Amino acid sequence: MVLPDHLSGTTAVVTGAAGGIGAALAIELASRGMSVVAADIDADGARQVADDLQAAGRSAIGVHVDVSDSESVRTLARRTHAEFGSVELLCNNAGVLLFGDVAESSLADWRWLASVNVEGLLNCLHAFLPGMRARQGWRHVLNTASTHAFLPDPRGTALYSATKHAIVALSLGLRGELGGEGIGVTVLCPGQVGTRILDSQRNRPTAYGERAGEPFGTGAIPMAIAPSRVARDAVEGVLRDAPVVFSLPEHGHAEFRSQVESMWQLTGDALRDHIGG
Repeated sequence: MVLPDHLSGTTAVVTGAAGGIGAALAIELASRGMSVVAADIDADGARQVADDLQAAGRSAIGVHVDVSDSESVRTLARRTHAEFGSVELLCNNAGVLLFGDVAESSLADWRWLASVNVEGLLNCLHAFLPGMRARQGWRHVLNTASTHAFLPDPRGTALYSATKHAIVALSLGLRGELGGEGIGVTVLCPGQVGTRILDSQRNRPTAYGERAGEPFGTGAIPMAIAPSRVARDAVEGVLRDAPVVFSLPEHGHAEFRSQVESMWQLTGDALRDHIGG
Protein backbone atom coordinates (compact mmCIF):
# COMPACT_ATOMS: atom_id res chain seq x y z
CA MET A 1 0.00 0.00 0.00
CA VAL A 2 1.31 3.44 -0.91
CA LEU A 3 0.70 5.88 1.92
CA PRO A 4 -0.12 9.52 1.23
CA ASP A 5 2.77 11.71 2.33
CA HIS A 6 1.73 15.08 3.77
CA LEU A 7 5.19 15.84 5.09
CA SER A 8 7.14 17.52 2.30
CA GLY A 9 7.61 21.24 2.91
CA THR A 10 6.47 21.10 6.53
CA THR A 11 8.36 21.34 9.83
CA ALA A 12 8.88 18.78 12.61
CA VAL A 13 10.22 19.25 16.11
CA VAL A 14 11.78 16.12 17.61
CA THR A 15 12.82 16.02 21.26
CA GLY A 16 15.38 13.50 22.47
CA ALA A 17 16.91 13.79 19.01
CA ALA A 18 20.61 13.47 19.84
CA GLY A 19 20.49 9.68 19.44
CA GLY A 20 18.33 6.58 19.37
CA ILE A 21 14.73 6.83 18.23
CA GLY A 22 14.82 10.63 18.20
CA ALA A 23 17.78 10.84 15.83
CA ALA A 24 16.20 8.16 13.64
CA LEU A 25 12.93 10.12 13.54
CA ALA A 26 14.84 13.26 12.54
CA ILE A 27 16.55 11.37 9.70
CA GLU A 28 13.35 9.69 8.52
CA LEU A 29 11.32 12.89 8.55
CA ALA A 30 14.05 14.87 6.79
CA SER A 31 14.22 12.17 4.10
CA ARG A 32 10.53 12.84 3.44
CA GLY A 33 11.13 16.53 2.83
CA MET A 34 10.46 17.99 6.27
CA SER A 35 12.51 20.70 7.91
CA VAL A 36 13.63 19.25 11.23
CA VAL A 37 14.40 20.78 14.60
CA ALA A 38 16.54 18.25 16.46
CA ALA A 39 16.24 19.11 20.16
CA ASP A 40 17.94 17.47 23.10
CA ILE A 41 19.48 18.14 26.50
CA ASP A 42 22.67 16.92 24.79
CA ALA A 43 23.20 20.08 22.76
CA ASP A 44 26.30 18.81 20.94
CA GLY A 45 24.54 15.61 19.96
CA ALA A 46 21.49 17.49 18.66
CA ARG A 47 23.66 19.82 16.62
CA GLN A 48 25.61 16.89 15.18
CA VAL A 49 22.37 15.26 13.99
CA ALA A 50 21.36 18.56 12.38
CA ASP A 51 24.82 19.05 10.84
CA ASP A 52 24.66 15.56 9.30
CA LEU A 53 21.23 16.32 7.83
CA GLN A 54 22.44 19.63 6.43
CA ALA A 55 25.44 17.88 4.88
CA ALA A 56 22.96 15.58 3.13
CA GLY A 57 21.11 18.58 1.73
CA ARG A 58 18.29 18.61 4.29
CA SER A 59 16.87 21.55 6.22
CA ALA A 60 17.63 21.15 9.91
CA ILE A 61 18.82 22.89 13.06
CA GLY A 62 20.01 21.46 16.37
CA VAL A 63 18.81 23.12 19.57
CA HIS A 64 19.45 22.51 23.25
CA VAL A 65 16.36 21.85 25.34
CA ASP A 66 15.62 20.50 28.79
CA VAL A 67 12.02 19.35 28.40
CA SER A 68 11.55 19.29 32.17
CA ASP A 69 12.11 23.08 32.20
CA SER A 70 9.11 24.95 30.80
CA GLU A 71 11.15 28.08 29.99
CA SER A 72 13.71 25.99 28.09
CA VAL A 73 10.85 24.53 26.03
CA ARG A 74 9.36 27.97 25.36
CA THR A 75 12.79 29.09 24.15
CA LEU A 76 12.83 26.09 21.81
CA ALA A 77 9.41 27.09 20.47
CA ARG A 78 10.51 30.67 19.88
CA ARG A 79 13.67 29.53 18.07
CA THR A 80 11.68 27.10 15.94
CA HIS A 81 9.09 29.65 14.86
CA ALA A 82 11.77 32.25 14.15
CA GLU A 83 13.59 29.77 11.91
CA PHE A 84 10.71 28.00 10.14
CA GLY A 85 7.53 29.95 10.90
CA SER A 86 5.35 27.00 11.86
CA VAL A 87 5.32 23.47 13.27
CA GLU A 88 3.20 20.77 11.67
CA LEU A 89 4.55 17.74 13.52
CA LEU A 90 5.52 17.69 17.19
CA CYS A 91 7.40 14.54 18.24
CA ASN A 92 7.50 14.31 22.04
CA ASN A 93 10.16 11.64 22.18
CA ALA A 94 12.48 12.60 25.07
CA GLY A 95 12.38 9.97 27.80
CA VAL A 96 14.42 8.41 30.59
CA LEU A 97 14.49 5.05 32.39
CA LEU A 98 15.62 3.67 35.71
CA PHE A 99 15.13 0.39 37.56
CA GLY A 100 14.01 -0.28 41.10
CA ASP A 101 11.24 -1.78 43.21
CA VAL A 102 8.34 0.52 44.04
CA ALA A 103 8.80 0.21 47.79
CA GLU A 104 12.55 0.83 47.63
CA SER A 105 12.72 3.59 45.01
CA SER A 106 13.02 7.14 46.26
CA LEU A 107 10.59 9.93 45.59
CA ALA A 108 13.50 11.63 43.84
CA ASP A 109 13.61 8.67 41.41
CA TRP A 110 9.93 9.17 40.63
CA ARG A 111 10.18 12.93 40.36
CA TRP A 112 13.03 12.70 37.87
CA LEU A 113 11.22 10.16 35.69
CA ALA A 114 7.98 12.12 35.81
CA SER A 115 9.70 15.48 35.20
CA VAL A 116 11.04 14.25 31.86
CA ASN A 117 8.59 11.61 30.68
CA VAL A 118 5.31 13.24 31.70
CA GLU A 119 5.89 16.89 32.56
CA GLY A 120 8.30 17.20 29.64
CA LEU A 121 5.57 16.09 27.28
CA LEU A 122 3.11 18.55 28.83
CA ASN A 123 5.63 21.39 28.63
CA CYS A 124 6.05 20.75 24.91
CA LEU A 125 2.32 20.57 24.31
CA HIS A 126 1.78 23.85 26.15
CA ALA A 127 4.56 25.54 24.15
CA PHE A 128 3.68 24.28 20.66
CA LEU A 129 -0.02 23.48 20.54
CA PRO A 130 -1.30 27.09 20.54
CA GLY A 131 0.58 27.78 17.32
CA MET A 132 -0.49 24.49 15.78
CA ARG A 133 -4.13 25.09 16.68
CA ALA A 134 -4.03 28.56 15.13
CA ARG A 135 -3.15 27.08 11.73
CA GLN A 136 -5.06 25.09 9.14
CA GLY A 137 -4.04 22.04 7.15
CA TRP A 138 -2.29 18.89 8.25
CA ARG A 139 -0.94 18.87 11.82
CA HIS A 140 -0.01 15.99 14.10
CA VAL A 141 1.42 15.12 17.52
CA LEU A 142 3.51 11.97 18.04
CA ASN A 143 4.13 10.95 21.66
CA THR A 144 6.62 8.19 22.49
CA ALA A 145 5.44 5.83 25.23
CA SER A 146 6.53 2.18 25.47
CA THR A 147 5.28 -1.39 25.35
CA HIS A 148 5.86 -1.21 29.12
CA ALA A 149 2.56 0.68 29.35
CA PHE A 150 0.84 -2.63 28.60
CA LEU A 151 2.75 -5.00 30.87
CA PRO A 152 0.84 -6.67 33.73
CA ASP A 153 4.04 -7.19 35.76
CA PRO A 154 6.68 -4.50 35.08
CA ARG A 155 9.31 -6.31 37.23
CA GLY A 156 11.62 -3.55 38.34
CA THR A 157 10.33 -0.88 35.99
CA ALA A 158 7.02 -0.02 37.65
CA LEU A 159 7.87 3.68 38.06
CA TYR A 160 8.98 3.92 34.43
CA SER A 161 5.94 1.95 33.29
CA ALA A 162 3.66 4.28 35.26
CA THR A 163 4.99 7.26 33.33
CA LYS A 164 4.38 5.40 30.08
CA HIS A 165 0.82 4.52 31.17
CA ALA A 166 0.38 8.25 31.69
CA ILE A 167 1.61 9.05 28.19
CA VAL A 168 -0.85 6.59 26.66
CA ALA A 169 -3.71 8.09 28.66
CA LEU A 170 -2.70 11.66 27.84
CA SER A 171 -2.29 10.83 24.16
CA LEU A 172 -5.66 9.14 23.76
CA GLY A 173 -7.35 11.95 25.68
CA LEU A 174 -5.58 14.56 23.56
CA ARG A 175 -6.59 12.72 20.40
CA GLY A 176 -10.24 13.11 21.40
CA GLU A 177 -9.77 16.77 22.25
CA LEU A 178 -7.97 17.75 19.04
CA GLY A 179 -9.68 15.52 16.50
CA GLY A 180 -12.41 18.06 15.81
CA GLU A 181 -9.75 20.64 14.94
CA GLY A 182 -8.11 18.38 12.39
CA ILE A 183 -5.02 17.66 14.50
CA GLY A 184 -4.06 14.00 14.79
CA VAL A 185 -2.39 12.33 17.76
CA THR A 186 -0.46 9.07 17.69
CA VAL A 187 1.19 7.29 20.61
CA LEU A 188 4.28 5.25 19.70
CA CYS A 189 4.98 2.20 21.87
CA PRO A 190 8.39 0.70 21.08
CA GLY A 191 10.02 -2.24 22.81
CA GLN A 192 13.60 -3.56 22.79
CA VAL A 193 15.22 -0.89 20.65
CA GLY A 194 18.96 -0.43 20.25
CA THR A 195 19.30 2.88 22.08
CA ARG A 196 21.24 4.29 25.07
CA ILE A 197 18.18 4.32 27.33
CA LEU A 198 19.91 2.05 29.88
CA ASP A 199 22.34 4.94 30.38
CA SER A 200 19.60 7.52 30.95
CA GLN A 201 21.01 8.56 34.30
CA ARG A 202 24.02 10.15 32.61
CA ASN A 203 21.73 13.18 32.31
CA ARG A 204 20.13 12.93 35.77
CA PRO A 205 20.46 16.26 37.62
CA THR A 206 22.02 16.11 41.07
CA ALA A 207 18.90 17.83 42.41
CA TYR A 208 17.11 14.49 41.98
CA GLY A 209 19.40 12.60 44.32
CA GLU A 210 21.72 9.65 43.86
CA ARG A 211 21.60 7.43 40.82
CA ALA A 212 19.49 4.33 41.13
CA GLY A 213 21.10 0.93 40.60
CA GLU A 214 21.77 -0.17 37.03
CA PRO A 215 21.34 -3.97 37.16
CA PHE A 216 21.65 -4.39 33.40
CA GLY A 217 24.57 -2.03 32.93
CA THR A 218 24.54 1.02 30.70
CA GLY A 219 25.28 -0.53 27.32
CA ALA A 220 23.14 -1.26 24.30
CA ILE A 221 19.94 -3.29 24.70
CA PRO A 222 20.48 -6.85 23.41
CA MET A 223 18.34 -8.57 20.76
CA ALA A 224 16.93 -5.17 19.80
CA ILE A 225 15.64 -3.66 16.59
CA ALA A 226 17.29 -0.64 15.02
CA PRO A 227 15.90 2.83 15.84
CA SER A 228 15.49 3.39 12.09
CA ARG A 229 12.90 0.59 12.00
CA VAL A 230 10.98 2.23 14.83
CA ALA A 231 11.12 5.59 13.07
CA ARG A 232 9.68 4.12 9.87
CA ASP A 233 6.89 2.40 11.80
CA ALA A 234 6.15 5.64 13.64
CA VAL A 235 6.01 7.82 10.53
CA GLU A 236 3.83 5.34 8.68
CA GLY A 237 1.51 5.34 11.70
CA VAL A 238 1.40 9.14 11.72
CA LEU A 239 0.55 9.23 8.01
CA ARG A 240 -2.39 6.87 8.48
CA ASP A 241 -3.45 8.70 11.67
CA ALA A 242 -3.11 5.57 13.82
CA PRO A 243 -4.05 6.05 17.49
CA VAL A 244 -1.37 3.57 18.66
CA VAL A 245 1.73 2.19 16.93
CA PHE A 246 3.73 -0.77 18.28
CA SER A 247 7.29 -1.41 17.13
CA LEU A 248 9.29 -4.30 18.56
CA PRO A 249 11.39 -7.26 17.39
CA GLU A 250 9.52 -10.09 15.72
CA HIS A 251 10.98 -12.55 18.22
CA GLY A 252 9.14 -10.64 20.96
CA HIS A 253 5.71 -10.54 19.32
CA ALA A 254 4.33 -13.71 20.88
CA GLU A 255 5.53 -12.83 24.37
CA PHE A 256 4.15 -9.31 24.15
CA ARG A 257 0.78 -10.54 22.91
CA SER A 258 0.68 -12.97 25.84
CA GLN A 259 1.49 -10.14 28.26
CA VAL A 260 -1.26 -7.94 26.84
CA GLU A 261 -3.71 -10.85 27.03
CA SER A 262 -2.75 -11.29 30.69
CA MET A 263 -3.65 -7.65 31.25
CA TRP A 264 -6.98 -8.19 29.51
CA GLN A 265 -7.55 -11.25 31.70
CA LEU A 266 -7.13 -9.18 34.86
CA THR A 267 -9.84 -6.85 33.60
CA GLY A 268 -12.07 -9.70 32.44
CA ASP A 269 -11.84 -11.44 35.79
CA ALA A 270 -12.70 -8.23 37.62
CA LEU A 271 -15.71 -7.60 35.38
CA ARG A 272 -16.94 -11.16 35.87
CA ASP A 273 -16.62 -10.87 39.62
CA HIS A 274 -18.47 -7.55 39.68
CA ILE A 275 -21.26 -7.98 37.12
CA GLY A 276 -21.21 -11.71 36.39
CA GLY A 277 -21.17 -13.37 33.01
